[in-house]
Amino acid sequence: MVGVIHRAGDGEALFRGRIVIKADFDQLCITESLFPDARPGADPHFHRKHADSFYVLEGGLAVLVEDEEKMLSPGACVCAPPRVVHGFRSTSSARFLNFHTPDGGFAENLRARDRGELGGFDSVDAPAGTGLPGSNAIFLPAGEGERLEGDRRVATIKIGREQLALIEFELEPGFEGPDPHSHGDHVDSFYVLEGEPEFLVGDEWLRLGAGSYVAAPIGVVHTCSNPGPGRARLLNVHAPSRGFHDKLRQGWKATDGEEPDAGLLVRVAPQ
Repeated sequence: MVGVIHRAGDGEALFRGRIVIKADFDQLCITESLFPDARPGADPHFHRKHADSFYVLEGGLAVLVEDEEKMLSPGACVCAPPRVVHGFRSTSSARFLNFHTPDGGFAENLRARDRGELGGFDSVDAPAGTGLPGSNAIFLPAGEGERLEGDRRVATIKIGREQLALIEFELEPGFEGPDPHSHGDHVDSFYVLEGEPEFLVGDEWLRLGAGSYVAAPIGVVHTCSNPGPGRARLLNVHAPSRGFHDKLRQGWKATDGEEPDAGLLVRVAPQ
């Protein structure tokens, strides 16, 4: 396996660029979507074996969870676990990330539909108000979540579930990051929201700006830092979580600046 590096706007563009596949792994599919105006997105449905999550970058989404529609502004997120009915629509021009964990055939479904074929994946149409209780879902407005503060970084746990750990990091200039390492049981990836953090992916170091995405599949060496001069914000995505969000809570104060030992982690000596 090799790492994935996408600068802003890069990826596999479908539907004339309205949907861009950023990540396509068995464990994780990430798409970045642009809706130019208020329009329908997906009718109520549920997934049998995977979670469906959203993070709003710009504009507004209305996301149905069970029988209640949640209004999302930039920085807000929703996670619908397996068998929780959900759907969405844009309320204005909107740009957002959509996470399917695991993929569940979603990426191939999008490709088929882009070719004009029927497609199909782990998705069941269902009336609002059916399925598992919406109390199993996660909804967090912008700025909310479990906030963990360190000397040079702040981590806000937005989603912490078996299928997905979604962490919003704020990195101060000079944040050195964890030692280079790899994971033996999950995909670790990053989406840059603000600033120009630095990433090691495999044997390549890069400074990447807002809208960029990097992924380290199983076995790929990686780390991230923020040499400055400005502050950086990014989303860190572990799929599946393999306990990453719990390890982050447990070891935060003691390991500020280090990677929690979540799952199978192999430290690699710097070159």
